Amino acid sequence: MKYDDKVSLIGIYQGRLMLFIMELFSEEYICKRCVNLGKNDKLAIHSIINSGNSVYLADSHNNKIYRYNYILNEFSDVTVGRDPRHMAVDKENMYVANFESDNISVIELSNFTLTESIPAGIKPHDVLFDMNNDKLYTCCYEENEIIEYSGNKEIIRRFTTEGKPMHMFMLDDCLIVMTYFVNGNVHTKINFIDIESNKIKKTVLIEGLASDFDIDYKRQLLFLINIDDKNIYIIDAVKKEILKTIFVGGYPESLTVGTDNIYVTNSKKNHITVVESDKLTASKVINLEFTPSCIKVIN
Repeated sequence: MKYDDKVSLIGIYQGRLMLFIMELFSEEYICKRCVNLGKNDKLAIHSIINSGNSVYLADSHNNKIYRYNYILNEFSDVTVGRDPRHMAVDKENMYVANFESDNISVIELSNFTLTESIPAGIKPHDVLFDMNNDKLYTCCYEENEIIEYSGNKEIIRRFTTEGKPMHMFMLDDCLIVMTYFVNGNVHTKINFIDIESNKIKKTVLIEGLASDFDIDYKRQLLFLINIDDKNIYIIDAVKKEILKTIFVGGYPESLTVGTDNIYVTNSKKNHITVVESDKLTASKVINLEFTPSCIKVIN
């Protein structure tokens, strides 16, 4: 029986932080690998990404990036800057946004060693490598801007955002940035920035605080979790408007885009909500025996 998608997933089981490699089938799953990372209060996994045969984890508490090769069942780590938040990879390197040391760590993937540090703005939160134009981008949370670097890691331009930038994606000639907008209360804004003109084409305001954000490049849709109203927001990335919301309740923690489904972890309900990509409906729930947090599809 062929699985729908394969995912890496962080979860808490009996006070231990675990990394699971899972195959998802409709409302069921098979756990292919399970790695004990340690006591839950000793680590703070802020984000995970998948590349090649490995899962990479950013530990903000211990200032480390972990690599787990799920084919060879091998685990390794490297120390980076203070409070690493998010990661991106190109063909040879990984880039890590270090929130408290205001820099980007560069890790050579072949031998998994730290090779250099790139200066960034104040509190870089996310990092993006665009393969199409061979450029690196990072979010500067405290400065309301995105920095663009050339192939040799020199600063080329700066893009101003409405709000404090948290996450970003590139779609054709548009840089899509999720920001926090603080005006008495915290709201979320989606900035659509034209990279050629360096101007914001449009912003979409969402009342509440978003915790995660992902893109379906095939369908040109954005998916966002609002932890205040417990909804998944679905945004048309071309029309730049909200299409619909789906209420999930509990505490939606993280989401990821699969082949035909979007998966949303719920740490209060200990399950994964499955949203069908074409119908945009929450069709199924996968019940878990642990408390889930970060999830990423393995392509």
